[in-house]
Amino acid sequence: MALGCDTATNVTAARLTTLKNNKFTFVCRYLNRVEGYQDGLTSAEITRISDGGLYIISLYQISKSLDHFTKANGVKDAETAVGLASDLGQTSSTPIYFAIDRDMTSTEITNNIVPYFQGIKSVLDSSTKNSKGYKMGIYGSRAVCSHIRGTNSATTRYTFIVDNDWQGNFEDWNLRQYNFNTEVGTSTGKINVDYVESSSHSGGGWKK
Repeated sequence: MALGCDTATNVTAARLTTLKNNKFTFVCRYLNRVEGYQDGLTSAEITRISDGGLYIISLYQISKSLDHFTKANGVKDAETAVGLASDLGQTSSTPIYFAIDRDMTSTEITNNIVPYFQGIKSVLDSSTKNSKGYKMGIYGSRAVCSHIRGTNSATTRYTFIVDNDWQGNFEDWNLRQYNFNTEVGTSTGKINVDYVESSSHSGGGWKK
């Protein structure tokens, strides 16, 4: 197991020092920027994190709205995420975790989340659209991750469980989030993070 974190905040030099002082070995960051919610990963930040000895794990999230999760938007999101990852120099054959950051009923998973990931998968399976071979990652509840992982067992490798009351009854996971919204560091080094641990399957981190 390795200790890391995820954050919606740009990792400055001072914040990187905080992460290193707290023994984090990787940091999960969003490829895209969403106004008022998350800072997008930058080339300077990638260099800073990599030179500091930490690995990066790529996340992508554009909306929490149930209406967003359609097959057509899965295609659009995957194309955008692949383009951003490639432009930023993300290593080939590493995952992009697409976030489902809300609780989902079984009906919503079937009607919304499955088509959304079918759209994502169609892009990631296309060599013309995904020349770097980026892998599909699922960021969400145990219910979402286990369902999508179970229906794509031959092609999907990466699951990121978001669950603060972990019971350990779903073993096929790569990353697990806990201790949500924890503030670490002081002054300019202060940063809000969620703690994350990786399993023996590896989370798919990369460096520049």
